[in-house]
Amino acid sequence: MPLTAADVEAAEALIASINSNKSIQTEVAGPAEPNPFFASMARAIGEFFRGIFEFLGKLLEPLGPALPWIIGIGLFALLVLLASPLVRALIRSRFERLFQRDHLLPETPWRPTAEAAAALLEDIEALAAKGDYDAAVHLLLHRSVADLNAFRPDLVRKHFSARDICAHPLLPDDARPAFREITRWAEKSYFAGIPVGREGYEACRQAYVDFVSQKDIGKGANRSEART
Repeated sequence: MPLTAADVEAAEALIASINSNKSIQTEVAGPAEPNPFFASMARAIGEFFRGIFEFLGKLLEPLGPALPWIIGIGLFALLVLLASPLVRALIRSRFERLFQRDHLLPETPWRPTAEAAAALLEDIEALAAKGDYDAAVHLLLHRSVADLNAFRPDLVRKHFSARDICAHPLLPDDARPAFREITRWAEKSYFAGIPVGREGYEACRQAYVDFVSQKDIGKGANRSEART
């Protein structure tokens, strides 16, 4: 269909109306003019650092031939210092002090309260009475981690496995044997699919009882046996 003069006029009118609308961008904007203040500031900073490097270059120019030897000797001396047991012990102590999150030490004794331990034993014995030894050991592990997290909030992290916690240097030494035994049986059940059974349950329960070291905790030792 051929264009008529009226079509051309209508198109030109539409183009003119669009070009006159300031809210519509019809031309490519050029680059913004740099701020004179910031431009002069950048030049001044560049000149400052260039002057420093030029000064250092002139200062070290007489040492140019020997500079590689000086740097090599300095690096060698630094490595010797870092390899020194005394220096390494000093650095380690400084870093431990810098990143220490609380006043507790790894060897700080820790025990759950008698009430918490008795309640936990009652819960796992109820599961064992039903023959669900795997669930009993898993509950023992989870509640032990929760108690440990309440004692040392800086130790347990979301991505930690039970084995990570067991090997952590900040885990109190008195808790490590019981935690290791419970973790060993829980891993067999969860990862290897080997049922814990009565043997594993009793081993974990006894490890926990030995750990809490409460005279009245062991009274329910044979409670689950009486139910089965």
